[in-house]
Amino acid sequence: MDMSACIEACLNTHRLCSETAAHVLHGHSKEGHKETEHLVALLDCAQISIASVDFMVRRSPHHAHICAECAEICEACAKLCDAHPDPDGQMKRCAEACRQSVKTCQEMGQSR
Repeated sequence: MDMSACIEACLNTHRLCSETAAHVLHGHSKEGHKETEHLVALLDCAQISIASVDFMVRRSPHHAHICAECAEICEACAKLCDAHPDPDGQMKRCAEACRQSVKTCQEMGQSR
């Protein structure tokens, strides 16, 4: 697996999840708990993505474990984005970024 592709995917996921969290915060949805769950998932995904980048850039011996966790968290986030109303396409862009990280992080996670 090309580590640089995984780093790039995780950086993109961090950016899009952070942007989408702001999008949810500034939206006008009245979804209550569902919105809170989605926001937490977006922030979790953004943070695990940037942590994964950090572990890979430093060539930490623990990067594979972190990437495996990142894949799991990003998949959960993508599913929530898919289920969210998406009038402007932000949720779709975020879900696509998450799924790219899932793919590359699963490959990195298998290198344990």
